[in-house]
Amino acid sequence: MEEIINKVDLSGILTLDLLNYKPLKNEYAVFDLVPYLFKGLLLKEKVFRVDMIQIDWSQFTGKEVVLYCSNDAIVPYWAYVLITSLLKPYTDKILYASNQNHEELIWTERIKRIDYNLFKEQKVVLKANTIIPPAMYVCATGYLMDQVQSLMWGEAGSPIMIYKKKKNL
Repeated sequence: MEEIINKVDLSGILTLDLLNYKPLKNEYAVFDLVPYLFKGLLLKEKVFRVDMIQIDWSQFTGKEVVLYCSNDAIVPYWAYVLITSLLKPYTDKILYASNQNHEELIWTERIKRIDYNLFKEQKVVLKANTIIPPAMYVCATGYLMDQVQSLMWGEAGSPIMIYKKKKNL
């Protein structure tokens, strides 16, 4: 019987699947300021500070937290600074969002934190998946371009060449 040779393994191509960095709903939390605003629109400093001190911030331990305001209220920047200072003992992953696309924001931040040095001078294929928003591919490509020997798209067995570093003569 003839041995089956895996040509993909022999090619030395590394696959980067950005779906592995997609946050699960239980891995992150959102903190909307609207419930802590007077009539949902106005921040009253004294009341706001009391409300913030009464929150059990330990519920955010180890989670990625997105701070945002779900309406058009004008929130002073110091309010976000205060909340961040209260969250900091429980998590290092605190983000701000002006919209409600929290999952994509966290996903992008995770992609930024990939150790791209692992791909130095390597052949890399970005695994194609229609579930992954284009913004994730754009983000990863920006970082990969500084590292890779070649960048491809699709599957390791039949990738589409995107970029190949020119050889120095």
